[in-house]
Amino acid sequence: MSLYILAFTAVIIILFIIYKISKSPHPFWQAVGSSTSGIFGLAFVLASYNYTGITIPINLFTLSISSLLGIPGVGLLLLLNNMIF
Repeated sequence: MSLYILAFTAVIIILFIIYKISKSPHPFWQAVGSSTSGIFGLAFVLASYNYTGITIPINLFTLSISSLLGIPGVGLLLLLNNMIF
């Protein structure tokens, strides 16, 4: 049941992001900026591991989420990481 709720929430978030990008005057550059900020946000979380003790494993899923959703995606990964572990 909770997997369906998580999948539904992910679909709603992705549709919202697609809607916001399509309304932008320069959607390509906005998508590139969002992807870049997500990757840098993930790198920041990994670099601050020694100070915070919080880490996110790097794999295809985490890179995809952080590049598709940007900074909110990194926050979602942190939230999911703390809920699961």
